[in-house]
This record gives sequence, C-alpha cells and structure tokens, in this order.
Amino acid sequence: MMGAVWLVFAAKLRRHWRSWLLLSLLIAVASGFVLAAAAAGRRTDSAFPRYVASHGYDAIVYSVRPLPQLARLPEVAQVTPVKMPFYGQPRCSCQRRIDMSAFSVREVRPAGLRRVAKLVAGRMPDQSSPHEALASFTLERDYGVHLGTVIGLPMAAASQWHAVFRAMAGGPVPKPAGPTIAVRVVGIVAAENEFPAGQSPAYDLYPTQAFAEATRGTPALPAYYVRLRHGQAGFGRFEAKASGLNGAGVQDLARPAAAIISSIHPQAVGWAVLAALAGLVAIAVVGQALARQASAENTDHAALAALGLSPRQLAALGMLRTLAAAVAGAAGAMVVATLLSPLAPVGEARLAEPSPGLSFDAVVIGLGALAAVAVVLVLGMLPALRAARVRGAADRGPATRPSAVASAAAAAGVPASAVIGIRHALERRRGTRTIPVGTALIGSVAAVAAVCATAVFGTSLAHLTTTPALYGAPFQAYFNASGPGATDGRSVLTELKRDRAIGRITLVSVPAITVNHISVRAIAATAVRGRMLLSAAEGRLPAANDEMALGASTMRRIGAGIGSLVRVSVTSPDGAPHARPFRVVGLLAFPGDFGTGGLGTGAALTTAGYIGAQCPPSPGQARCRRAAEARPADAILVRAAPGPAGSTALAGHIHRHHDNASRSVVPVALVNFGGSASFPLLLGAVVALCGLATLAHLLVVSVARRRTERGLLMAIGMVRRQLAAIVFWQATTVAVAAIAAGIPLGIAAGQAIWRAFAISLGVVPVPVVQAWLIGALAASVLLTANALATVPAVTAARSRPGQLLRTE
Repeated sequence: MMGAVWLVFAAKLRRHWRSWLLLSLLIAVASGFVLAAAAAGRRTDSAFPRYVASHGYDAIVYSVRPLPQLARLPEVAQVTPVKMPFYGQPRCSCQRRIDMSAFSVREVRPAGLRRVAKLVAGRMPDQSSPHEALASFTLERDYGVHLGTVIGLPMAAASQWHAVFRAMAGGPVPKPAGPTIAVRVVGIVAAENEFPAGQSPAYDLYPTQAFAEATRGTPALPAYYVRLRHGQAGFGRFEAKASGLNGAGVQDLARPAAAIISSIHPQAVGWAVLAALAGLVAIAVVGQALARQASAENTDHAALAALGLSPRQLAALGMLRTLAAAVAGAAGAMVVATLLSPLAPVGEARLAEPSPGLSFDAVVIGLGALAAVAVVLVLGMLPALRAARVRGAADRGPATRPSAVASAAAAAGVPASAVIGIRHALERRRGTRTIPVGTALIGSVAAVAAVCATAVFGTSLAHLTTTPALYGAPFQAYFNASGPGATDGRSVLTELKRDRAIGRITLVSVPAITVNHISVRAIAATAVRGRMLLSAAEGRLPAANDEMALGASTMRRIGAGIGSLVRVSVTSPDGAPHARPFRVVGLLAFPGDFGTGGLGTGAALTTAGYIGAQCPPSPGQARCRRAAEARPADAILVRAAPGPAGSTALAGHIHRHHDNASRSVVPVALVNFGGSASFPLLLGAVVALCGLATLAHLLVVSVARRRTERGLLMAIGMVRRQLAAIVFWQATTVAVAAIAAGIPLGIAAGQAIWRAFAISLGVVPVPVVQAWLIGALAASVLLTANALATVPAVTAARSRPGQLLRTE
C-alpha cells in the first residue's frame, strides 16, 4: 500500500510544489538564522583564545641591556626580540596629539612581525622602505589614524644615550637631536598587549627593517616577547629567573588575557540568547506554517479515504511532505548560516578573530541541521495526524464559536462593519475554509511582547552604561596613592578630608589573595567619609571583619554563594601565609579601574578584615599590624557632595593633582556588549516581522476564504466602504488584542531577562521601563496593522457580488 502513498505524494508534489518550496525556504531562513547565531556565539567565545594561539605570548620582558641568555632559560619555548627606540613627540597628519606616555615604536624583525601582530586592514609594509609602518588599532580607534596617515618621529641621536638614561631616572627629558623620519601607515594591526583589559591603552607603531637601519645607533631599549613551554604554569619560575637578569621587568600577559576573554564573553552570551529565543520563534512560525499547509491540503482526504487510503497512510502522506520540506530547509539553513557568518564576531572579538570572513562550523551547523530536521518532523506530526482524521469535510458547513467581545459590541450598537470585523478577528472559521485566527493572535502577541521586551532591555542597557554606580563605580574620581610617580597619598587625603564639599571618601588597596584555593585580586576598602564607594548587585557590602563580597564570575568559579563560608589565604608583611574563614555577604559589581579582572571578577573586604587576616593573634601581632597599616592605600575614591559647590571642589582637586587623578571609565565588557547591543534589537525585529507576516497572512486568507459571505453582504446592501472597514476593524482588533496581552508580557519578560543578564555580568540589576516608549510602541502597532490591511481592504472593496457567489 506504500505504493499508493508514493503515487499520491508525487501527485501532490506536482500540484503543491510552489507552496512546498515556500515552506522549505521558510524553514531554511528560520533555521539558518538560529544556526548562524549559535555559530557566532561559539566563534565569538573562542576568538581571543585562537588569537593567542596564533599571535599571543605569555610575557613581555623589558630591560635596559640585551638579554641573550633569556632564550636559554628552561621555561622558555620561543623569544621574539623587539627594539624600542627613543623619540620625541610624534606629529600626526590626523591633527591629533598622541599621548606620549602610552605610545611606543616597536622594531620587530620581519620574521616575527606576523607572529606578534595580526593584520586587520591594509597590507604588510615593504621592509626595504624606511617610510612605511603598521599602526595599532588603538591608534585608529582613539586618534583617527587610518591607511595613508603620516606620522613624523623626531628620533634621539646616538650621542644622547646618557641623557636618555638620566631622563629615565627622573632627570630632564632631552630634546631629540636625531633626524625626523616620516612614516606612512600602510596597515592596521592588533597585538595582544593592545587589547583593552582594564589597564591603560597602548598605542604602537611598527616600522620596517629599513627604518631600523636608518636609525642605527639611536638610544633604544630591548624588549622580548616570550612564549613559555608550559604556559602560565611556568610563569612564576620564569619571572623569578628573568627578573634577576640585569634587573629586567616582566609583564604577565596571562591575567590581561583572562580579563579580555571575560570582557568578550558577554557577546557570546548575547549570541546564545539570540539563538535560543530565535529558535523558539522559529518553532512557533514553522509550526504554524506546517499546520496551515496541512489544512490547505486536506480538502481531498475524504475522497482519498473513500478510495481506500487508511488514516495511517494519510498521516504518512503528511509526514512525507514534512520530511521533504525539512530536509530541503535544513540544507538551505546550512547555506544561510554560512552566508551570514561574516557578520560575526563584532567588536573586540572581530579584531581578535584569526580567520574573518566566511566560516563553516561543522559541529554547530552540522548538528544544528540534523536537529532542525528532527524538530520540523515533530512539529509536523500533530497536523499530519489531525489531517488524517478528517472525513467528509466538504460536506460539513463551516462552524464558528461565537465571540463574547463581538456579541458585546453588537449589543452596544456598534456599526455592523465593526461587529463583523471583530468577529472575523476573533472567531475561527472551521471546515475546508478554516481561517488561522488563533495563530495570527498568538503571532501578533508574540511580536508585540518581543519588541516591548527589546525596548526594556535596550533602555536598561543604556541606563547602565550612563550610570557608573550600577557597574561598580559610584565614585566620580580616584587619586593614585601608590606606585611610580604617585604623589603622597596622605597629603591628598588630608586635603580631601578638609574639604566638606567632598561628600564621600574611601581608601582602597588591591592585594592578591586566595579564596578556596583560587587566586583572586581583592579590593580592601575603608570608608573615611560617608558610605563605602562600592556597589552591591545582590546582598550587601562587607561591614564586619569576617565578611566579604565576590564578583559574579569569581563566585561561580569558587562554587560559593551569598551566605557561604569561604577560606581566604593572605600573606603577612613578612611573607608568612595565613588563612581564615570569611562569610560571603554580597555579589559585587567591580569597576574596571583597579586590575581585579573587570566586571564580575574579584573580591572585596574591609581593610580591617584584611589586616586581621594578615596578622592573627600571636606574640608578633602588634608588630605585624604596624607594618600592615604603614602600607599606603593604592587609591583614594571620592564623590562630591550634591550641587554645584561639590562639582567645583572636585574639579579643583582633579586640576591640582591631574597627574594622579582619573575618572571612572565604562568597563570594557560593557563597551563590547554595547557594540553588539543590536542582539535584542535584531531579535525583536525578527519576531516583529514574523508577527507582521502572520497578521498579513490572516487578512489575505480571511478575504480570500470569506468570498461567499462578502458576496451575500453586498447583495443585501453593504457598500464598498463598509467592506473595506470590515478588514480595517479586523486588523485593529488583532492589534488591540496584541497590545493588551503583549505589552504586559513584554515588560515582564524584558525585566526578567535584564535582571538575569545583569546578575550574570556582575552589575546592579535595575530594569528601566520608559512609558513614552511603550506608548509609542502601542501606537505604531495600531498604525502598522492598519497599513497592512490596506491592500486586503481594497481587494475586498473592489469585489463584485455576482463573481463572488459564482465561485462557490
């Protein structure tokens, strides 16, 4: 009997191939979008680790003398030497003054240049020309340097070696006496040390070998990019040995790399959320399409059943159609996902991506295509079984379930066109000419809810990025109180304490501690005036000496929660390790200014609690506490009192100590996610388009399948204007129902999604709902629905009753 099924299947294919093709295209587009988003998330999350594998290093060693013995250390796998010549203030054709403190010229041998930096745009320089160079992407981003920009470098002369070294020791900076060489930027590159990781930006210029020859003898410091045999596991031993070589300084790249990966991770989360929600939308849309297709094709099932086809064979016939559409759609989805792949990653992840352009993720796209086939088959089972049970459908008149809303409108004396339009919007006609009222209402509600949730998410994100207290920076400025070049923190603190226009002052240190055997950078804080200038996302700030707060990522990593006891290990001033339990009392939003690792990473405790852990009860406790308390704070956080007097006072303090004063900056993780903030907008647009398509389908099908009813209405005297009004009222009713149900659902969903996202990121969750935006959304839904109704309304109005009644 399967032969009969295949025979009928072939006949249906010849008759319905266009609708089957459209169904396959719908599956391809919907599934392809989901696969593309899932692949983009995986690609984004792995972008920087793959970049490090191709272009990264474990450490950079800086020295005043060459270190040929560095490569012979047993921990070292590879060394790329770099020379950093001395120069004066660079002159840029970009008409911007480049910050000398963060700018460096790095002479890298041609063999190592491609290893050190990834080419983002342009081309590699001609090594035989001293006038070509590569510029870091940070120069492009912050100073507008682009391909063709010319930068003049006034070089120090060979006779200025001693003057340069005296300047490094704190003496006067000599005026460069060497030649000024103009280099033209021919390429933009990205090196590992240039990616933002919470530290100051780095602006680098990479000249050619010919430039190095032209400046031979110029005072220069050697540096070495080092890859270790065992990665971070061998860094401690390497640092101890390298630091003993002529007083070399070692820059650890592993901690910044971890911060960069953490800052990029929210993008991957955004792609994953987009893929999941788009998958739900795809399931709803494809499920509706399969149901409509099954309903459209079951008109001849009664005749086929009379010819001997059993319900099982009719169901198999429907599943064959679904299988054909699923396989074709899955194949198309793989093509769609591959074609969309160049759109990702975005932001910093795009700079790190070693292989931009088209990408085929065999794991995600291959398994996703199989999953798409399986899901479509499951979605098609119920319509196929339902269609198989249809017998003699053509002999049954259409039936409807009366709408209470339409009945109430009729009782209230509403015009007939309005009552009929409301009935058409809410009453599902049954039989061979069924109307997809339910799917249209569901699709429209989903569309309004998605757009509304998108609005809540977007406004909440904008509020977060403009409210520093929410991302861990309730302070307005901070003053460095330790480290090279810092002024005496005690004098700055005394000055601030005397000024009553400064409302809040907090002293912080950033020690390294261990929490449950995990190394963590902590903020030890003391509130000098007012409340502590830190922000709790959940719970509260630590107050007692045995309390601490953790970042979201750190809390997950150590397996703790609010209320948990954790074991904290610290080092006393004399180098002895000590451990004691602390209770976690809050989830903290960490600012990106103090090197804890950025949002979600780090720990916080009181300074008294930290010193208490350093100096437990013992005969030498008093001496230990004196030594610990003598250590200056790393920074002084301040917030001015409200009002113009406070703002003026703070500005004065910043001006007097401008070399050590800084204002808080938006964390890199938020900057990266801001660059990909189109995720919720994209999802809302996709769902909105699906909702609009569903509403348009309802109106077109309703006009097409109510021909007899429309002909009878015209025969009893209804004019064309009233027929058009019926369609407009139908669209308005669907829109009002979607607004009434979709806006509350969307607000609730947007708030819930934002809270979950903010907590996972480690910021204070404050969802924002703007009433004017919601009102504008409701108005736009009504206008759009009536705009969609224009063509079906014109079609209905131009109908002739004789033709309509003859079609039946």
